[in-house]
Amino acid sequence: MYRDEDLIDPHTPVHLGPGGEDTEVEWAPDREDDPQGHWYDKMFSIRSLPTMGHREQNEQDGVEDMTQLQELHEGSVLLNLMKRFERDLIYTYIGSILVSVNPYKMFNIYGTDVVLQYDGHTLGENPPHLFAIANLSYTRMKDAKQNQCIIISGESGSGKTEATKLVLRYLAAIHHKGDITHQILEAAPLLESFGNAKTVRNDNSSRFGKYVEIFLEGGVISGAITSQYLLEKSRIVFQAKDERNYHIFYEMVAGLPSQQRESFYLQDAETYYYLNQGGNCSIPGKSDADDFLRLLSAMDILHFSAQDQDSIFRVLSSILHLGNVFFERYEADSQERASVVSAREIRVVAELLQISPEALQKSITFKVTEAMREKIFTPLTVESAVDARDAVAKILYSLLFNWLIDRINRLVYPKNEALSISILDIYGFEDLTLNSFEQLCINYANEYLQCFFNKIIFKEEQDEYNREQIAWQEMQFSDNQACIDLIAAKPHGILKILDDQSLFPQATDHTFLQKCHYHHGNNPLYSKPKMPLPEFTIKHYAGRVTYQVYKFLDKNYDQVRQEVLDLFVNSKNKMVANLFANHAEFLSQQKTHARKSSTVTRRHQPSTAAAKFQQSLLELVENMERCNPFFVRCIKPNNKKEPGIFDTELVSAQLHYSGILETVRIRKEGYPVRIPFGIFLNRYKALLGLKQPPPPDGENCVIMLSKICPLKKGAYQVGVTKIFIKEEVHQLLESKRDRVMHIAALTLQRYTRMFFVRKRYVSFRMKITARLPGARHRGFSPPAPPATGSAPSPHPPRHCHQATLLALREFWDCAEHTTAF
Repeated sequence: MYRDEDLIDPHTPVHLGPGGEDTEVEWAPDREDDPQGHWYDKMFSIRSLPTMGHREQNEQDGVEDMTQLQELHEGSVLLNLMKRFERDLIYTYIGSILVSVNPYKMFNIYGTDVVLQYDGHTLGENPPHLFAIANLSYTRMKDAKQNQCIIISGESGSGKTEATKLVLRYLAAIHHKGDITHQILEAAPLLESFGNAKTVRNDNSSRFGKYVEIFLEGGVISGAITSQYLLEKSRIVFQAKDERNYHIFYEMVAGLPSQQRESFYLQDAETYYYLNQGGNCSIPGKSDADDFLRLLSAMDILHFSAQDQDSIFRVLSSILHLGNVFFERYEADSQERASVVSAREIRVVAELLQISPEALQKSITFKVTEAMREKIFTPLTVESAVDARDAVAKILYSLLFNWLIDRINRLVYPKNEALSISILDIYGFEDLTLNSFEQLCINYANEYLQCFFNKIIFKEEQDEYNREQIAWQEMQFSDNQACIDLIAAKPHGILKILDDQSLFPQATDHTFLQKCHYHHGNNPLYSKPKMPLPEFTIKHYAGRVTYQVYKFLDKNYDQVRQEVLDLFVNSKNKMVANLFANHAEFLSQQKTHARKSSTVTRRHQPSTAAAKFQQSLLELVENMERCNPFFVRCIKPNNKKEPGIFDTELVSAQLHYSGILETVRIRKEGYPVRIPFGIFLNRYKALLGLKQPPPPDGENCVIMLSKICPLKKGAYQVGVTKIFIKEEVHQLLESKRDRVMHIAALTLQRYTRMFFVRKRYVSFRMKITARLPGARHRGFSPPAPPATGSAPSPHPPRHCHQATLLALREFWDCAEHTTAF
C-alpha cells in the first residue's frame, strides 16, 4: 500500500546500498548561472557507492581482468588463464575483450537466471561472461545509434561455434519477439548439420564462414541476415583419415524412416564412398538419429514444406549414390576412355533427380565443345571422369546449401531498416596433414582478420593518441601485412598467380608452382621445398604451413560445364530445376557484366573461387569497419579434446600468435575509452545533479571526473578534443550512472503514483462529502433539501461516518494494487 510517507521528499537521502549498506544520494539545488565557473561546487554527491557484484580478487587465484595483473609478461598471462581454468572459470577479460578457453564439457552458466543476471548491467559488475559482451554490444548500439559486431576468432576446435550460439541465445532471450526469434535460433542447428563436419582437430568443425546480422527495432529482434563464405566443397567428395563428410549425410542415413530410406535406396553410411573414406562414420557422444529428429523440427519451424524436405533428401541421397559410380579404362582409336561400371547407380541418381540417365552418364564421361555451331563429344579418361562425377556432386551440394540460406534469409528478413548486432563465426587457422586450396583460403581469411584486429587495437589506437597529443610510448606489435601481400597482392600474389594461370588451357599445377617459386623464392615468408615436391610453405602469423598444390587449378576454376547446367535445368524435379536455373541466370549476368567492363585489349577473366572469396572477404571487412567491434578470442586448451587438460605449450603458442600479450599491455597501459568532451559532460552530468552540462572543454571534464570518483595516477588523459580514460574507470562511471538513473526512475515512479492516487482520493472524497449533511460550509454543493418542517442536523449521522470509512478503506485497497503508470 502506498502512503504519503512512502513518497520521497526531494531533500531526503535515499538508501539503496546492497547488502544493507547505506548509500546516500543527495539532490543538490538546481544549477544557476555561474559566470565564475564554480558550477562544480553545487554537486550531486555520491558517497560509498559500491560496484554491484563486487568480488575480491587476487593473483593467486587468477584475476578476472588481465589488465589488473601487476607483472605483465607471457608467463603471468598464461598462469592466470590456467588458474582460472582449473577453477572452471573459462572466461577472462582484457578490458572489453573476452578470452574464452574451451572447457570440453558443459557448464550450468547459461540458464535464464544467468541471462537476467547480465541483462542491463555494465561490464565488470558480474564475472566475465559471453553474455556480458552481448549485453554491452546492445547497450552501445542503443546509446551510440551505431551497428555493432562481435568477432569470434580462434583456431579450429577452440569453441567458436558454441560461442556464436550462446550470443544468439542471449539476444533472443532478452529481445525476443514471437516466431521470428524462434526461427532465427532454429536456423543455427540446420546450418550446423549442413555446414559442419568432424575433422582431426574438432568433432564439430565449421567448414564455412558465417556472418549473422541480428536486427533490433524498438528493443526487440525484428529480423536477421546470414552470409556464408567459402563452403569447403572438396569435403563432399574427399575426407582424410579420421574425418567425416558433413553431418547431414550421416544424420539422414541414421534418422530417415525405413519407408523413405527404401524410396531413396539408402543403406548404411559405411557403404558409401563419399562417407567412408575417413574410416569411422560415427562420433563418440553424438547420436546422428536424434540430431536428425532435431533437424526435422527446425525445418518445420522454418516453414520447409513436406515437398521441400522430400526434395532436399532426394538431392542428398543422389549425391551419395553418385559417389558410388565407378569407372573402368578401355582403349578405342588409340585413346584411353572411361566406361561406367555401376550403371545401376546412374539409374538411381537419375530417378531421384528426375533427369535422363543417358544424359547423366554422357555428362560425366564426355566433354562437350562447340565448333561451327556443332557439338563435339570428346571422351574422358578415368581420372577426368572421376573429376566430372565429383564436380556434379559438389555443385549439387553447394547450390542446395546456398538455397537453404536464401530460404532462411527470406523468412526472417527485417521488414524495416534497423540497427544491428552482427556475429562473425569463421573457420579457425588450420594446419592439417594435407593442406590444399581450401586451407590456403582459410588461413588467408585468418590473416586478414588478424590484420583487422591489429588495426583496431594497435594501429588506430596509437594513431589517435598521436592526433590527440596524448603522452604515450609507441608499442611494437606483430604486423602481418607482409603475409597478406604475399598471398593476395597484385600483380604477383599467390592467389593472383593462380587466377592468371586459370586463364590458360595448358596451365597445370606444376606451372603454377613454378611461377610462385620464381616470384617469391627470395621472400622470407615463402619457402621452396628442399626436394622437388609439388608444395610450398608460407610463414603465417600462427606458424609455418606447407601447401600441396595438387588440384589447385581445378578447385580455383570452379566452373560448371554447360552440358551439366542444361541437364539439370530440364529436371522434372521443381526444386532441382530452380537451383540450376537460378545459377545459370547468375552466370549469364556475370558474363554480361564482365563483357561491359572489359576492354578490347584484355581477355575476359572468368570468376574464380579465389577471386570471389577475396571479394566477399573484402566486403565483410568493410561491413565490420562500419560497426563498433567487440572481440572474443577463443583458446583451445589441448589437442585431445578432453576436459580438465591445460596444455601450457599449446596455449602459449595461441597467446603468442594471436597477439594477446600485446593486447593486455596496450589495454593496461593505454586508454581504450575515448569520449569527446561534450558527450562526456552531457552523459555524466546527472552524477553531479546538473540539468545542463558545463562548457565542453578538457578542464571541465577533469573537474567532473575528479568529483565523481577518486582517480589513480594515469587513470585518464586529456586530448585536444576528447578525454581518454581507462576501461575500469569507464566501467565505474557507467555503474554509478546506472544506479543514479535507477534511483531517479524510482523517484519518478513514486511521485507519479502519488499524483494519481491523491487525485483519485480527492475526487472520491469530494463525491462522498458532497452527499453528507453540512457539506455546504466545506465548499461543496448541498444535497437535496430536507423535508418540510425538519431542521438540518449539525453533525452527520453515525452510519454516514461508517459508510465513509468503509468507502475509503475500499479505495485504499484498490490503490494498493496500483503499482506503475
